[in-house]
Amino acid sequence: MKALLRVLLRLHLSRSRGLWLCVAGLTLLLGWGTLRVERALDLMSLLPSEHPAVRANLEAGVGQQELIWLVAEGGEADLEVRRAWAEGLVDRLLTEGNLPLNGLAAEGRLSDPIPVPGPGGVSPWPALLAVGAIAEGDAAVSRLTTETLYTMAPAWLGDRLAPLTDLAALQRRLQATAKALSSPEPLPAALARLDPLGLRDLAPQDGEGMAKATALGRAFTLKVRTGYFETKDGRFVMLPLVAGFPATDAKATTRVLTWLGRGAKGPLPVSASLRDTEAALAPIEDLKEGRAFPLQVTGAHAITAWESHRLTVEVVLSLALSFLLIGLVYWLGFRTLAGYGFVMVPLLVGMVWALGLTGWVLGRVNLMAAGFGAVLLGVGDDVGILLFSRYRDDRRAGHTKPRALRAAMLGTGPGVVAGALATSMAFLALAFAPFPGIRDLGLTTGLGLLACLAATFLVLPPLLLTLDRGRGTFAPGPSLPGKPRRRWAPWAALAVLMVALVGAPRTRWEEDLRRFRAQGNPALTLQERLTRTLGASLQPLALQIPLEDPDRLPARWNKLSPILREAGLPVPDWKSLDPELRHALGSETWRRQVLEAASKAGLDPAGLEGPLTALAEAASDPTQPVAALQAMLPRAAPREERHPWNLWDGFHQHRKPPPLAPALSVPLRLDEASLNRLTPVVEAAGGRFVGTQPLFRVVKGIAKEAVQQAVLLALAGIFLVIAAFGRSLRFAVLALVPLLASQAGVFGALGWGGEPLTFLSLMAIPIALGVSVDTAFNLLHRARGEKDAPQRVARVNAVCAGTTLAGFGGMVFSGYRGLRGLGLACLGGVALALLLTQWLLPVLLEKWPLEKK
Repeated sequence: MKALLRVLLRLHLSRSRGLWLCVAGLTLLLGWGTLRVERALDLMSLLPSEHPAVRANLEAGVGQQELIWLVAEGGEADLEVRRAWAEGLVDRLLTEGNLPLNGLAAEGRLSDPIPVPGPGGVSPWPALLAVGAIAEGDAAVSRLTTETLYTMAPAWLGDRLAPLTDLAALQRRLQATAKALSSPEPLPAALARLDPLGLRDLAPQDGEGMAKATALGRAFTLKVRTGYFETKDGRFVMLPLVAGFPATDAKATTRVLTWLGRGAKGPLPVSASLRDTEAALAPIEDLKEGRAFPLQVTGAHAITAWESHRLTVEVVLSLALSFLLIGLVYWLGFRTLAGYGFVMVPLLVGMVWALGLTGWVLGRVNLMAAGFGAVLLGVGDDVGILLFSRYRDDRRAGHTKPRALRAAMLGTGPGVVAGALATSMAFLALAFAPFPGIRDLGLTTGLGLLACLAATFLVLPPLLLTLDRGRGTFAPGPSLPGKPRRRWAPWAALAVLMVALVGAPRTRWEEDLRRFRAQGNPALTLQERLTRTLGASLQPLALQIPLEDPDRLPARWNKLSPILREAGLPVPDWKSLDPELRHALGSETWRRQVLEAASKAGLDPAGLEGPLTALAEAASDPTQPVAALQAMLPRAAPREERHPWNLWDGFHQHRKPPPLAPALSVPLRLDEASLNRLTPVVEAAGGRFVGTQPLFRVVKGIAKEAVQQAVLLALAGIFLVIAAFGRSLRFAVLALVPLLASQAGVFGALGWGGEPLTFLSLMAIPIALGVSVDTAFNLLHRARGEKDAPQRVARVNAVCAGTTLAGFGGMVFSGYRGLRGLGLACLGGVALALLLTQWLLPVLLEKWPLEKK
């Protein structure tokens, strides 16, 4: 290491102009990379999307096809006005998108969403259009519904279908259907069209399932309109729209919401800020527009757009706060701001390089990495502070500029490089973790620290040689007095360590990602209000049953149905037909007899062809009900998101995860308490829940495994640097003191601070390991050649520790509870490690010195 630093020193002293050109060229190249960085500031960007369990939840609609909900809230006085607004918007979207009013495609199944005004727009929800068309008596929707129900009839009714083989009873059923169709009452006529054979009368009328179904229908708080919902009390008019872009695209979300707020007229705006969106959703004073009430919006897209804007503001404020805090710590430590610019200029160059490397390597900055910008500022300046402090001390002692620079680069440099490498290795080791949030954080911060290290060694020496005039802070004079060691200091450090150990068991685990989102998000607040009003969440939830062997579906279904009935869901058992009944219903003779009876009853036999064919095929082939369910409930295909080319995706572009095993996903409506109670029971029966809430439970287990790997990898990286740099058992043992203390500080800070341990704050464990060795390496390296090293480095190490803590301090004030907990955990771990480095390690070095004989 010294050989490399010696070569660099010679280049600075003899060919500084060439180094300046290299720095300028590298800055231009990496500065180009900063323009390629995309913001992925949503929670979904942190998830391991290639994990099979996570993929199953994502393909169920989480973060992929969640709806944008436009909500108009008011009272009875303006209900008609709000209805007219919703109907007008739905009609405009249907007209411009050529989406059928009944939501069906030409082949007679549910249509795919057609975004308006084009790709990247929104579409009415086809499934809701189809449900509304049933009430309107749409022939195509009624036919599709009837054929689907008759395909499911053998599975739901089983041998209860036996009366259909009695021609006299069948004749009476068809006559009753003909009478109902001619009735002026709309409800009997609609039921007759949907169920011409009267199969609903064969279902158990006094059973538990029917009672629960009736109770659920009465408890349903929404009225279904064409393309929108309305609460029964008229308070909310809710228009769900399918977005043609993922929830992670905050820019597309603000453009679409602004366009919708302005009446969905013309093309989408080229760009729109969150302020533009808020103005568009506010009441329109022009009465010609017909909207004198405000619009509210919720859903994953709206929540993410607001959080992305909020986090961007927080990152900027955090960086500004870190600059101020670092300057304050520098002044408190050295009683002057002289030389502050020498530290910050290389650091800013390193920050540009770090962001440029992120653009070329990853192409994006996620939620965790963005919050670490201020931390990178606080940790990355340690290199400059240590080198500048050593250079200034030698200049004040009367040494020449080359000799002072030599002492800084060859005397302090190796320890500084070793500490920075250990910290970088701890972060870069996270690149092998299977969790994208952890992986991106490790790459971004690890490469950023290396960039700050390189920038400091390349930029700081020329600045010192050029701007040092031998005056001011560089003028010869007495060196700053070292602080004498206080006798009570090691005991105080041990006392703080004991307090942290006592607080560690108080830490509790929190697995729900929603509870550490940013406070004050209006879209999230509206979602919670609607959840309380409706009695169920707007987030997707479904029961998924494996279909690797369709013949086993009835048995698996019958294991799950009692569990769901116990939770209040009217789920029937899967029945099997008697062989003779199966043969009779599937025969051509029975089909002809039904058509003749229908003709005698005054019905059109052609109208029964579809239902009879569906019933006969389902009776003959038990797999038909499974196919019918799959056709009704297609699994959403994940979108292919395109990003600018980057090294990471380039290396992994040919690695495609294997397709998921086929499964049947049945949408459900459950409250959170029932979901938590039923999850282990359903999994034991061979099924699983998928959706937003189940996804958080899956992430918990994956995160714990990922953090365990991350800690082991971080320790391996640190031990590798210790072994290469320390080259002695005593050095390694002393270096472990702050490492172990950092872990006690992490859990102690969370326990005493009342913040839960989340999968985000778990990352404080490897982070504290890496950062805690920075100043310890400087002390241990100087102690090898200087007997009074603890007194010499006490002040500069304290300044470095203060600036590091200032970086983490910005996160503690974050509006995101997850980042706040992560900042508090890192702050506690790093603070305790630095405290033991300053107060306990000097005592241990007195008893077991490292200086060379």
